[in-house]
Amino acid sequence: MLLKTLQSCKHLSEEIRMWKKIIKRTLLVLAALVAALAIYALLRLPQIPDDLNKIALASPTKIYADDGMLIKTLADRQIVQLEHVSSSLISAVLALEDKNFYSHHGISKRGLVRAFLSNLRRGRVTQGGSTITQQLAKNLFFSFERSYLRKLQELFVTLQIEQQFSKDEILEAYINQIDFGSGIYGIELAAQTYFSKHADELTIAEAAMLAGIPRWPARYNPYKYPEIAKERQLFVLKRMLDEKYITEQEIETATAERLSYRRIYDLYGHADYFIDAVIDTASLDFGRNAVMYGGLDIYTTLNSRYQLAASRAVKDGLAELDELLGLDPYEDSAWSERENYPQAALVAIDPKTGAVKALVGGRDYRRAPFNRALAGNRSPGSAFKPFTFIAALDKGLVNPATVMVDEPTQFKIYNQVWEPRNYDRVFMGPLTLKMALAKSRNVIAAKLIEKVSPEVVVEYAADLGITSPLESHLSLSLGAAGVSPLEMATAYTTIAAQGFLRYPYFIRKIFSTERTLYDHELSSRRVIDSQTCYVLIDMLSGVIEYGTGTGVQKRGFYRPCAGKTGTTNDYRDAWFIGFTPDLVAAVWVGYDDNRPMLNKWGGGIAGSTGALPIWTIFMNDVLKDSAYSEFPIPPGIEFIKVNPTSGEAVSPYEDGIRIAVRRGM
Repeated sequence: MLLKTLQSCKHLSEEIRMWKKIIKRTLLVLAALVAALAIYALLRLPQIPDDLNKIALASPTKIYADDGMLIKTLADRQIVQLEHVSSSLISAVLALEDKNFYSHHGISKRGLVRAFLSNLRRGRVTQGGSTITQQLAKNLFFSFERSYLRKLQELFVTLQIEQQFSKDEILEAYINQIDFGSGIYGIELAAQTYFSKHADELTIAEAAMLAGIPRWPARYNPYKYPEIAKERQLFVLKRMLDEKYITEQEIETATAERLSYRRIYDLYGHADYFIDAVIDTASLDFGRNAVMYGGLDIYTTLNSRYQLAASRAVKDGLAELDELLGLDPYEDSAWSERENYPQAALVAIDPKTGAVKALVGGRDYRRAPFNRALAGNRSPGSAFKPFTFIAALDKGLVNPATVMVDEPTQFKIYNQVWEPRNYDRVFMGPLTLKMALAKSRNVIAAKLIEKVSPEVVVEYAADLGITSPLESHLSLSLGAAGVSPLEMATAYTTIAAQGFLRYPYFIRKIFSTERTLYDHELSSRRVIDSQTCYVLIDMLSGVIEYGTGTGVQKRGFYRPCAGKTGTTNDYRDAWFIGFTPDLVAAVWVGYDDNRPMLNKWGGGIAGSTGALPIWTIFMNDVLKDSAYSEFPIPPGIEFIKVNPTSGEAVSPYEDGIRIAVRRGM
């Protein structure tokens, strides 16, 4: 028994020695791998410039139009020395970003451990420590990837920067490259842009507002979201108080200070809203720092001639509207008064590709950079009606000659009664569906969605390209939903393309100095039958010929086209979305605060008087030298002439309207 025990202990001792050898060798291999990785990382470190401010100026990204014209160089900035920066701004940045900046050696051990554990949980690199020096070091890297090797290299560069430069030099370089959003980089340009001041003139309140923006520029922009920006400012002021940079009296004074936003220079051109969309799109794949600093060449879909025409059309069309509203000329108004003027958005898309050729997100990017062309929060009104009609047509429930009665009608929805009214408060009696759509009869649209079902209309709207969430209720037939001009342009593009959904895109190609990073591939899928789409196109052409869109021809646009006006309750939104075989354009007009648009005589502004003029100015301009083209007629379509109220066929010599129908209807 004793012998067996001794043998067992000897065997166990041998196993322990064997495992010790395995662990030792494993550790040696791991150490060798770490050492090799460190050496590899060191050999591939970027060159640190003699002047750290050169980091802020290095490798600007360039954005080009579809003809190769340079339309924007990003990361434009003005370098300012640290002694020419408000001490309040420096205090705000330190309190918010790196309170131990002057005591650490470039790396926050606590932040590094926190980031490592977070990355370990997620199984990939999603974040890193973020001292001011580390954030500055990141701007030397443009590998467009997040990896442990990249993070290791950043740490080496951080330590090198700390060893080579003083703390003041590091802080100066950092504040000269901070991203304040909307193409604004560095504190000097930010101070000029937001407060019409130089960086050394900022008050505590202004400094706290600016310091809060870089963490999330799109969210904390005081032009776009003043209430959220104010909350952020108060948070920064509290941090400054906690770190004893300011007193209780100073925080009270700063909190009560009323900030006035204005700019020194006209920093933007005609394509700033489009450029913002390009930057946001590219940043989704490559990160904002890489897009702004990475020395990329971004080739977009923008047509420079179309964009200039769109910008002019919005300016000229809104000038007409201002006069109708009894407002003084916009250019003569005070900066503070301009928020009381109506806004507009325009999106133009090539239906053959889905390329966005022009985009305007507002009347004045300097005053309000919020991009209304992409904001999905405005009701489309009657411009939504074609989605109900196309669902009914495609299901075979109706045809353009189907007669429905425009009359007072009540719909029971649970325990409530909904009674839709027409825009002109008039009921026209029996009408064919083509005439009902042309005259924008709300009651007939409501009857039609009840026939199809709201759920089916929601499905068809999504198939056409509407991405905003829609509630399936009867009032959806009258546009009771929030959508963006880009979505509406996309949905009408699907109709113009006779049933092919082509998602809108802004970027054709992206190049770095090393390789092609992105090359857009054209793709489309059929979502609706071509015959159904053509029948609807023919119905929408009636809007232009004898419906609510007759202003198109009255304003001199005689090309084959189709479209639909849209006016919401109390005249809060005015729309016109129209298209030719070669171009789709959506126009929205309204106030940012959603108040009604009433002319100087007390009447409401409809889509035909608010949005349609902008559309015609734009289309007349961009297509003036283009050949006329007709909508292609798919097989299986024939034309008949019918009475617009009875739907009965009439002879060529009798009064009536021409409709397109499926052969054999």
